Parts: sequence; C-alpha cells; structure tokens
Amino acid sequence: MEKLKEIFQERFRDNYLERILYSHDMGVIPSAVKKTFNSLPDAVVQPVNKDEIKQLVMYAQTAKIPIVPRGAATAGFGGAVPTKGGIVVDFIRMKKVISFNPEKQTVTVEPGLVWQELDEYLNRYGYTLRLYPTSYPGSTVGGWVAQGGTGIGSYMFGSFLENIVEVKAILGDGTEKTFAGEELKLIYGLEGITGLIYEVTIKIMPKKEEVPVLAAFPELESLSALMDSLEKENLPLWSVNLMSPEFVKLQQKAQNHYILPEDKYFLNFVLLSPTQKDLDSLAETLNRFGGQIMPSAIAQEEWNNRFYPMRLKRLGPSIVASEVLLPKNQAWRFLTETKNKFKGEFAFEGTFAAKDQITFLGFLLADERKLNFPLLYANSLVVNDMALKMQGRIFALGMYFTDYAEEFLGKDLVTKILSFKQKTDQSGILNPGKILPPSLDKNSPLKALNAAMKSANFSKSLLGGLGKLLGGSKEDNGNGKAIKGLPAEMVEESYICAQCGFCRTNCTVFMPDPWESNSPRGKWYLLNQYAKGEIELSEELVSSLVLCTTCKKCNVVCQTNLPNAERWIGLRPIVNEKGYIITGLDLVKDNVVNTGNFWGVPKEAKNWMLPDIEYVEEGEIAYWPGCWASIIMKNMPQNIARIMNKAGIPFVYLGEAEGCCGLYHVLGGYQEEFAEKVRENYKNFKARGIKKLILSCPGCFATFTENYPEMAHHLGINWDIETEHVTVFLNRLIAEGKLKFTQPLNVKVTYHDSCHVGRWFNIYDEPRNVLKALPGVELVEMQHNREKGLCCGLVASFHSMPTVAYSGQKRIQEAEETQADYIVTNCAGCGSQMNYTSNALNAKVRQKDITDLVAMALGINDIFDPTEPIKNYMEAAVKLLAPSCVMLKK
Repeated sequence: MEKLKEIFQERFRDNYLERILYSHDMGVIPSAVKKTFNSLPDAVVQPVNKDEIKQLVMYAQTAKIPIVPRGAATAGFGGAVPTKGGIVVDFIRMKKVISFNPEKQTVTVEPGLVWQELDEYLNRYGYTLRLYPTSYPGSTVGGWVAQGGTGIGSYMFGSFLENIVEVKAILGDGTEKTFAGEELKLIYGLEGITGLIYEVTIKIMPKKEEVPVLAAFPELESLSALMDSLEKENLPLWSVNLMSPEFVKLQQKAQNHYILPEDKYFLNFVLLSPTQKDLDSLAETLNRFGGQIMPSAIAQEEWNNRFYPMRLKRLGPSIVASEVLLPKNQAWRFLTETKNKFKGEFAFEGTFAAKDQITFLGFLLADERKLNFPLLYANSLVVNDMALKMQGRIFALGMYFTDYAEEFLGKDLVTKILSFKQKTDQSGILNPGKILPPSLDKNSPLKALNAAMKSANFSKSLLGGLGKLLGGSKEDNGNGKAIKGLPAEMVEESYICAQCGFCRTNCTVFMPDPWESNSPRGKWYLLNQYAKGEIELSEELVSSLVLCTTCKKCNVVCQTNLPNAERWIGLRPIVNEKGYIITGLDLVKDNVVNTGNFWGVPKEAKNWMLPDIEYVEEGEIAYWPGCWASIIMKNMPQNIARIMNKAGIPFVYLGEAEGCCGLYHVLGGYQEEFAEKVRENYKNFKARGIKKLILSCPGCFATFTENYPEMAHHLGINWDIETEHVTVFLNRLIAEGKLKFTQPLNVKVTYHDSCHVGRWFNIYDEPRNVLKALPGVELVEMQHNREKGLCCGLVASFHSMPTVAYSGQKRIQEAEETQADYIVTNCAGCGSQMNYTSNALNAKVRQKDITDLVAMALGINDIFDPTEPIKNYMEAAVKLLAPSCVMLKK
C-alpha cells in the first residue's frame, strides 16, 4: 500500500468514505447478500497510463491483493463491485482520444472516455458512433468492452463485439497483449478477469441525419412479421426501440408530462438519412400492420429521451431491474406472459440487439426500506427464468449469474478463458468471483451467493436458497419522516438517485478532481448511508456534501430530475446547526455583517457613481449592482446607469443603502443573518417607493428572485418587489426601440452563459438577441453553450482553488477555439474569472461585459477598464479563501 501511494500520490485514496463509494455499482445489493462477500475495497487508485497499471499489477501479484477494474459503474450486475476487498482501479483519468482515422473509419481511445464525450469529439469532424449503450451520457468505452452487450444502433450494426477492431490490456502477470479477431473473446465481456484494458480501437461512421418515426400499436402479436417485412424493404433502419404501455404510463407519471396514449405499445424507428421513398415505404408497412404513426415532434421528443429509461424511479423510490435478450419471434409471448404473471407491474423497454433479437430492460417499482423488497428483488430472477425458457438469455453474467457461464459463452470458450487466465493470472487477482462459476474457480468468494442462486427453483417458488438468503430485511419506519435532521424529501431523494453517473462528467467540481465523493451521485449515496445510520456526520462527510458551485449542470442531465444544487444549498443550514462551518464563508459572513459587502472594504470603496449620471432618490425602478460589480467591475454599473439615461428611464440609486443581497449567508447556511438582510433591504426598498429591481449580478438576481420571497414569507413580510436581470432588461429596451446604436463595433464575440442566469432561470435568448442587435458584432458559440455551458468555477473558491483555476482555463480554451475577439459575460464574478484567466494565459480572446459592448455601440467611449482591480482582488481572494475548509466549531 505504501508503494501504491508512491506511484499514484494524490491519485490514491484509502479513506473510509471514498472506499464506501467504490463498493457498489448502480444496482441495489440487498444487505443480506452483501454480507456474503467483502465489497469494501482497501484502496482506490486512478492510473493515467499503462505503465502505472503495469506497476500496480506487479505489486498486487506479489502481495496477492485483488484488483477490480472500474469504468463508470453504470451497470447493475456487480461487475465493478469488489468481492474480496483489494484495490479498485478507477480509469476516469485515462480518457484521451489517441488517434482518429477517417480513412479506415476507426478511432482509438483510452478506456475511461465517456461515450458522449467521444461522440462529441467525432461530430466535430463529421463522424459519429456506429452504436452506443443507452448509458451513453455516463458509461465508458472500456466499461462496455468489459461488460459486453448491445445498444442503440445494434439493429444495423449488431453487438459491440462486432464493432471492435482491437483491445490492448495489461494481463495478470504484468505483460501487455493486443486482442484482435477471435482473440477478442478472451477480453470482451469478461469484466476484467483476463486483463486491465488500456486502449480500445472501434469502428465509426460518417455522421448522417437521424430521423425517428414513432408508431403506436394496440398489440404486438405480429411484431416478428412486421420486422421481417421491413427487413425485406432494405430501409436504412439504424435503431429500433420498443415501449410497453406500462413503461409509457410510469414514465409519463414520473415526469408529469403526458403526450402518449397509455394503452398502446410503441415502436420508435430511427433511419439514417432516409429518402422520402424510404419514409413512405415505412409508413405504408406500419399502417398495414395496424400501426398509427405519431406526429414527428413527438417521435423526436421520445428519441431525445432515449438515455432516460429510469425516470420512473422517482415513483419507487427504488426499482428492481431485469435485462434479458430474446429472439424477436418470442417478444410478444414474453411481454404477454410477464404482464399476466406480474399483473402489469413490470414495465419493459426493448431495444433491437440485431435484426432478429431484442433486449428487454424491465423495471418493477419497489422500496428497499420495506419488508417485501427481498421478495420483489427475487422477481427479477423470475423474469430471467422466463426468458431462458423462450430461447432467450440473461444480458450479462456479472457476479450473480456465473453458474450460466457455459450456457452464456459456450463451453469451448469458457475452457479457453479458464486456460488463458490460469497461465496469465496464476494468483487469481483480477476481479475474483466474476464470470467463472465456483465449480471452475475454487477460490471464488461468491460461493454462498452462487449456491443460493443455484438452489432457488424460480419457476415454482421464491422460497428456495435465494429466498432464505434474502430474508432478513427490516422495515424502515422512517419512510416519509425527517431522519437525523434531514428533511423527509431529501431522504427520499437519496433513494431515488439512480446512481447512473450522468452527473459525473457534467459536474464542475468532479472533473478537476474526479473522485466519487466529489460527484453528485456520490453525495446522494453518502447522504443515503448517513440516513441509514451506516456512517456518522464528520468534517470529511460534510466537506463532500457541501462541495458544489451550484452551477446546476447536474440538474440538467439528472435521469430522475433531482434538484441537486438546491439540495446541497439546503443542507448547509442543517449542518450549520450541527456546528459545521465552511471557514471561508464564515469569514465572508462577518465581512457582510460588518461592512455590507463580500470583501469587507469600507463603504466608500463601493462608490461607482459618476458626475454625469442622472438618478433619482425615490421611484419605482431601482438598479442593484451587487458587491463585485460596484467594487471591482465598476464599468458594469456605470454602463447600465448611462444606458438607462440614454433610454430615458429614471432609476433609484441607493447609495450607502446599496449593501449585500445576502447570497453568502444563503451559501453558508446562516439563516438568522440572511433574515436580517431581508428585513433591512425590504425596509430600504419600501422607503424609496421601489417596486422593481434591475440586477446585473446573477447571484443577486437569484437571491432576490428565489430566496427573498421564501424568507419573507417565513418572516411575515409581503414581498412584492419585481426582479429583472439586466440582459432581459436590455433586450426589452432594444425590442421597444429605446436604444439607437450608432457605432459599428466590427468584432467577433462568443457568449458565456453564467449559471445563475442560464440554468437557474433559462435566460439564453435575450443576451444573444442583444449581441445580434449590435452593429458589426458576429456571434459564434463555444462547444458548450446554453444549458450545457461550462461554469466559471468561481464559487469553488470556498472549497478548492485548483477547481477555480481548472474551470477558468477550460472556458478560456473553449473561447479560444472559436477565434473570437471577446468572451462576453453578464456577471461580475464570471467576468473577473474570465478577465483574470485570459490575461494569465496570455490568450488572444479577452473578456468584455455585455454592457461594455452595448455602451460602445451607443457611442459611450470612456468605459472603465476593470483589468487592474480584477487582478488585485482575484489575487487577494486566493489569499483570503485558499485555506477555506469545513470545520466543526469547538
């Protein structure tokens, strides 16, 4: 272990909370089952190249320590779950595109690359993936090689195995090997028991238009005949998806969004660049078989939702899942018999795995806290048994179905795998217990689980060996009640989280330091374990739970629509009451209380007003600049005030009453201080007759718009102040013809969506409309824009300065790729980050506030340059907040 610390340094962790997070995949393992093996790893490492993997294997062989490879753990079969402790190898940092060959239509990548990121890379060059798993937003290339299977695009291109050119891996004896051709079967779908994958080459294709056609059927008895007919027509069918009525009903209920009839079966056909003749031929055949074609907008919406089959988990909050592969001529029988057996409670989604096979993913709503959960859990195995009797098979072996290895892989292949493993991994350190049954693996740690699975006669009774093994759950009477100080809805959501991992590579704080404890799904799992009483509150736990920039990127991609960012903010008053503080926010709290601003500078430092600006002492409209703009980026309030003068709109200048909105009290969980700030500001606004605030700070905008009404209600105050962000305000002025632009700017710009204007309030078009209205401005988009826009990372300064630097550099790099002259911001915080980072990197692209460009187009020339104060204050912020951490107050 000491040697591994030397090799991996900060990429080695053996703290208890991190180990817990790497002890499971996205499936729920009943506690009784988990007790039969050791799923808690001794440590986790994150290699960055094959040499580190080789060193790891050599030391693990010497010490006889198991190694468990892990992609993103987006399956529920236990393939990435330790069974004898040992070392989990997380490949998250190995995610480079090594080479791209358009001529051969192949791409070579490292194993930790997420499918969506690879596809986005290929799209830039006019190429795309031939097929991908439905876990595309979260799963990795290496993970699918290790798991095996089929996915979207398999109707045309078959299994993933058929689309792999070669795989390179480090074997159990530390040697390197390239697998290609028939030898791919010695690494593909074997969950790392024969080698640790470090490089994969796959086939790709030129990008084509994807056209979905959705058809509703009263029943699917003629599904096989329908698909035979379509095959003869030689249509460019790429992917075919099926939804049962039960699946449609649950999905629509979970989203509270109803667009499909709930008594029909649906088939969604996706064609690649079809001709009108192709579409007419498909429509004619579907009508002939009783299909009703749905409007194209609905078909497109369902296609866009293809990665979110687990939305229905909101209704559980747990689910029991089962995945099986069936011949298409057995599909209708399977759907009918499972519907009858389970009284319609199992909901199925199907994806064609080839022209003659279909993969069914089934969901049964459950609650793991209830006594009947073990019985419901066993029902997934009943589904498997039913599929086997219809010439079908289970989808993957994992750790549950090793006894089916010879049936699943073929006896000859199992013999070859066993022989290969015995030669190259004599100590059996690579992912022990997986794939091979205990009858062939005498040291298997899963003998008890395997014996129970084997002895249960599912076709007749659920009370066999597995039933006895599953029998010890206790009812959790805390369902629907606050637990350990956590609100009931937060506890419920900790069970709802699907653990799918879609949030991970979208998380601002995860990507610079990619440990599970930094991911939203990691937070939910830890919160769940705390609610269950498995772990106690500590500085380490609180640090993980509150580490968030509140950017809401995870909210956008969350499969179960959890209010992630809101919950991490909501946790702060709770942990604050328990004595835990974020020291940096505690310091800022004192600054705000004592001086009225973030920085703790004297009130005169906030004087941004200029002699030529006209304002009023009382009136209905007031302008609120916020701490950062009024002290550092004085160009923002000065520009806005002058623009309002040009438009003939009188505004109230609050002067010394222009304090802090209280955002940092909210972020720190200081409820009393925030309540006092609400009282103070409301009193000042009413004294001036203010009915509407124009705000330039997104943080202030969010606080006044969301937090003030809530706190005011709690205080018995009738909050009746309207809010409007300056980008919306400017767009309205332009639309009303109140701004006349006289100065062409002749610049190319790209726009940065600040999180608290974009994802929090969906303000995307208004600022872009403003920029397009300016003469001589060319607007180009960065790779990540609108709801996918990257966070500037500045809020992470209370938790992790490296995250702040990483986020700023990544955003400036994206802006540089557009070849724009300016990256345009609407926020003093984002603006300071972009200004400072672009100067530090000596980048060609430089920062401008959106009000700078509007003012320039109006002929206003003496605009304040904030570069020097930004530099000074940003460096001061680093010194002030770098030591910030979570601490338990004595």
